[in-house]
Amino acid sequence: MNASNGRGVRASYRRASHGGVWRWLLGALLALAALESRAQTINDVVVIPQGTDTVVRITFNATVRFLRQQPADASTLHRITFDVVAADETVINQTSEESKRLAAAGSVPEFTLTYVPGRGRRVRELTLQLRAAAAILARQGPSSRAIDIVFAGRGDQAPPPVAEPPTVASPASPAAVAPLAAPSLLGTVEVESRARELMALAREALAARRYEAAIDQFNRLLLLPPNSLSQEGQELVGLAWERAGDMRRARVEYELYLRLFPQSEGAQRVAQRLASLEGAPAGAAATAGAGVAAAAAPASASARANRFTGNIAQYYFGGRARSQSLVNLASGIDQATLTKTTESALVTSVDLGARYATADSETRAVVRGTASRNLVASSHNTSLLNAAYLDYKRNESGLAVRLGRQSSISGGLLGLFDGVSATYPVTTGWKVDLMGGVPANRLVSAPSERLLAAMVEADGIFDRWGGNVYIIDQTTEGIANRRAVGVETRYSDDLLSMYSLVDYDVLFRKVNAVSLQGSFQAPAQTTVTVLVDSRKAPSLQMTNALISSGATSLKQLLQMQTLDEIRASAEATSAQAKQALVSLSRPITAKWQLAMDLRYSAIGALPAVGNFEATPATGAQYGATLQLTGSNLYSPRDINNFNLSVLKSPFFKGAQLSYSNLTGLRDNDITLEPSLRYYTQRDTQGVRLNRISPGMRMSYRLSRRASVLGESIVEHSKTDGPSNSDTTNSIFFYVGYRYELF
Repeated sequence: MNASNGRGVRASYRRASHGGVWRWLLGALLALAALESRAQTINDVVVIPQGTDTVVRITFNATVRFLRQQPADASTLHRITFDVVAADETVINQTSEESKRLAAAGSVPEFTLTYVPGRGRRVRELTLQLRAAAAILARQGPSSRAIDIVFAGRGDQAPPPVAEPPTVASPASPAAVAPLAAPSLLGTVEVESRARELMALAREALAARRYEAAIDQFNRLLLLPPNSLSQEGQELVGLAWERAGDMRRARVEYELYLRLFPQSEGAQRVAQRLASLEGAPAGAAATAGAGVAAAAAPASASARANRFTGNIAQYYFGGRARSQSLVNLASGIDQATLTKTTESALVTSVDLGARYATADSETRAVVRGTASRNLVASSHNTSLLNAAYLDYKRNESGLAVRLGRQSSISGGLLGLFDGVSATYPVTTGWKVDLMGGVPANRLVSAPSERLLAAMVEADGIFDRWGGNVYIIDQTTEGIANRRAVGVETRYSDDLLSMYSLVDYDVLFRKVNAVSLQGSFQAPAQTTVTVLVDSRKAPSLQMTNALISSGATSLKQLLQMQTLDEIRASAEATSAQAKQALVSLSRPITAKWQLAMDLRYSAIGALPAVGNFEATPATGAQYGATLQLTGSNLYSPRDINNFNLSVLKSPFFKGAQLSYSNLTGLRDNDITLEPSLRYYTQRDTQGVRLNRISPGMRMSYRLSRRASVLGESIVEHSKTDGPSNSDTTNSIFFYVGYRYELF
């Protein structure tokens, strides 16, 4: 269960009179409860203070693995690249983009997080737009379904700017406290400008763990005449020394802060950090804490406010449809192409949320749904419910209960379900999760389905290690459909994140999935990612046998086949999907980043299933990608990607050259994303394919709440073979709007 952290700040909500809002959300939840399901890729976005840092945690409805971020320095525009390791087919073939706008939290500026689906591609991208420039550190989160964005030194209670601190510290003698003359009126603007510049450089170095550089920049800032960033700089220079491992210097800087700013809002926090250092006097925290207790009270009260958020978006999709597949594994080249099927559809997406928190508990309501009206006579309309649940958590006991359509707790290959889940901490570091209901994310509809799952989770039993053991039992009309046991292990610290999964199906007596993933933040801002994964796709279930049988239930199918025959038929409908990845990325200059991906994949054959096309076995595919990224080359906010990819399989060889750009104009009110891809392929039959695909995506923020956006892809393909030649021109596009309701 994705329950909120007790210290977490759900910053995505605004204040409101909650009576009408809760009735409205409850009504929307009931109205959508009967809809079919389709998972969005992003499950939740929360803001969590961690010491003097702030973490934006993004949780997904898929297993993901962080790859890289651009740029590495401070900017208002960032791009985060990640792999979709495994996901349900509804996530793989998602068409509508997602956007989350979060209000400012502490000193973290307001930001918008946008996800544009790249159907047919495993490598996906998030775009982060900040209202004020900041350096970030993106990394894998504490699980295989989370990515963290760290704002270093920007904790929820980070010190606010002050007008004129009376004194500053000297790097040569940090313990010496000497009053400095106030700057003249003529120099004030220059001092503030220089202070902001140094603070940005220092934060960037701190986020990149270049502590010596961070300390140098903080000390330069503290040498300036008193300014609005002096107080914050004094605290952060102590943090930099602490993270660098020099506790003596950190203690000196913290003690100086308490002498300079004894009544400030950050004094209690600094005193607590001082007390945590070896040999720090315990009385320091108590003395400073007494001075700021009253100031802290209003902040606690405001955190208990009722808040809500929501947006509505509508898009018109036209041109040629994109291809769909049950398996989303790629070898580094986007081989997905447009189909010959005409697409004309109006898609409406709604995302609503509310939160009511007290000192003892937190209650949330979430409703997300998508409705598609197809304007082509041969197509049909669909209404798709992504999430609709009420969530209640007790702060003291940690008991959490969620009711409605929801994602599974942790991984566990559970998918979406309609029902109830509960989490209860039984002792320090141990908790029990229970889930029950009806599977909601189904390839095949079967009558009277039931799901039960139980999980025992452990966190912090060993330093930074955690994991769980789970059991899953699914039935239809009382007949066992899926019965599995699994174990997940996790390790996470500031530099290394590791995750492993083994899922064994008792009914099929086969391993359903095994996965080992890891991300490491090496020196010089180098990111190393490793992945080895093998799984059945789609997951093993007895009801998979209904796909090609024509029967409507297992009970009916059992009248025509034996149980062993049904099991064999179901297993034949799941391909064995194997993949491996080694990825490295690092900045080579202040504006340029180099990355390399080496991939392996092999996917078994799959039959046609509903709207999904049949796919032959791929054989062993080997791919390599070299990417050069330039950031802020011609403006304060631009990201330029140059890619060269090669692919080799038993049936063909391919190569792709591509360029993509992301540029923000007018403080990111306008974003432009042109792209150009050239792909060439030659197979073993002597058939050569050449395809060029220019594209453009654009968004324009009309106001703080309203935006219009659209995308168009033109595809020109030419195929030459021994016996025929063919040229195809296709176009795919969508246009729409998004409106923030609150």
